[in-house]
Amino acid sequence: MKTLLNIRKEYTDLITKVEESDGELTPEMEQALAINRQELAEKSLAYVEFLGNLEAQNGRIDEEIKRLQQLKRHNTQMLNFLQKGLVRAVQEFGTIRAGTHTIGLRITEECVVEDSSRVPDRFKTVKMDIQVDKVAVKKALKDGEHVPGVHIQHNQHPVIR
Repeated sequence: MKTLLNIRKEYTDLITKVEESDGELTPEMEQALAINRQELAEKSLAYVEFLGNLEAQNGRIDEEIKRLQQLKRHNTQMLNFLQKGLVRAVQEFGTIRAGTHTIGLRITEECVVEDSSRVPDRFKTVKMDIQVDKVAVKKALKDGEHVPGVHIQHNQHPVIR
């Protein structure tokens, strides 16, 4: 099966032959041009249909991406809600044993940047935007240094084993 590129090349070659013969068409050239035009029309139609199918597929893919992103947001909200419920239950009742699982709490620390414009430059790294080096700031705070615009926040997360 000829590709659109091959059909175009054959058509260009035929036109060159016609030009070389001062515009005189032989019956073979006329037949080749007619067949070539027909093949071009058929192949072009196939391309147009295929392009339409690809565009439609991309539209369905975009819709599916939106649906999955919405599902992920919903799942994340539900996950956060349920984890907070577990944390509250363990805070109230202590470690919970359920089946083969033990649910307790792990306390972690997070460096929360309240106002990055007030954080000294030595704690910042330059990328596409200014970001605060939270690890360095947290270490400085732990070492007793006052860093404006930052505080240590203690978080609790459920631990399921």
